Amino acid sequence: MSQPATNISYRILLTVLVLLSASGLIASDINLPGMGIAALALHSPISALQQTFSIYLIGLAVAQVLYGPLSDTYGRRSLVLFGLLLFTVASITCAGAPNVTVFAIGRLLQALGAGAGVVIGRAIVVDIFDKQTSARVFATIMPIVGASPALSPLIGGYLTLQFSWRVPFLFTALLGISTLILVVTKIPETLPKEQRHHTLLATVKNYAGLLINASFLAYTVNLCVTYAAYFGYLAASPVIFSAMGMTPTLISYCYISVAFPYIVGNLISRKLIHKYSINRLLAVGYVLFVIGAGSFFLCGLYNTTSPIPILLNMAIMTLGNGFLIPLSYAGGITNFPKSAGAASGLMGALQLTVGSLSIYIVTLVASDVRHLGLFMLTTALIGCATFPLLLYFSCRVKTGAAPLRS
Repeated sequence: MSQPATNISYRILLTVLVLLSASGLIASDINLPGMGIAALALHSPISALQQTFSIYLIGLAVAQVLYGPLSDTYGRRSLVLFGLLLFTVASITCAGAPNVTVFAIGRLLQALGAGAGVVIGRAIVVDIFDKQTSARVFATIMPIVGASPALSPLIGGYLTLQFSWRVPFLFTALLGISTLILVVTKIPETLPKEQRHHTLLATVKNYAGLLINASFLAYTVNLCVTYAAYFGYLAASPVIFSAMGMTPTLISYCYISVAFPYIVGNLISRKLIHKYSINRLLAVGYVLFVIGAGSFFLCGLYNTTSPIPILLNMAIMTLGNGFLIPLSYAGGITNFPKSAGAASGLMGALQLTVGSLSIYIVTLVASDVRHLGLFMLTTALIGCATFPLLLYFSCRVKTGAAPLRS
């Protein structure tokens, strides 16, 4: 099907886009509550199971780099179908893994499959909608997608407690099959053949152009600093909350309190995009990001022993991220409609790479409230300084990006 999908039902499209974007994030966290049980069942140290989390993130980052240019050359639909099939088979492999080696291979393949939906889903939005409408679509999808990393440990914990540590992976396989059926029956090709790149080499060359494009880098920086702070928090918070005497069950509920402010930020930005430019709303997001991270750092300076102020400050920070993440994707990808797949893939890969690096850094030097707060505040300030500077340069070289005051 080479014609643009202008006749797709809007509700069905949103459902498919949510499933494509959320399935990979759900799969990344769903086995966290059962990790200790899985380690015992597989006769492996828990550190080996923890490493599979990093393997998954690396696989997801690599997948986005690959699927982006491939989808610009060969179209969206066939690659999405391949990715969903791989994701489903890999999920079943994880569920039946006899040892940690097979489990790790399954997790890597699961990530490589999930990456297709994540990156191509964003490109499909740009294929169909203009820049402002794309921003509204992203702000509609992201609240649900943003809740998935917080809700998936609860789902995984329940399934593990009621059945087995293997059942959460059967759940992700069910997600993959359901999405595959919807794409096969409801979603046609959205990138016409005449709009595709004729050679893969031409598409790959776009990466070099994107990496030196100030407008693209400006919006990508926003994604990188928000993910650095969030993944840093995910890495350190279990240690911090455990030191405060919280049980694993209580700790799992803390992630819900972080997810919902992000959803609220998405919804507010979706309403305001009709009235204000993307860049103005991104500035609002940064204000909230800095306030939340700065207040978190102050909690550490004053040796806070209660989780409540920590969660409140994280709520402020993630409220800001609810502006920054969907609007940065919209601002970055829609500036390059002819290379939407490559732009989407590169943004996602850089975002996840920085997030993975932040986990490593925080594990080494920032496992307490004060140092974690300093780390998150530093990332926020880096974004505040870099984003407007890159936008300024993009305007100077006339790339078409709107200045911050627009």
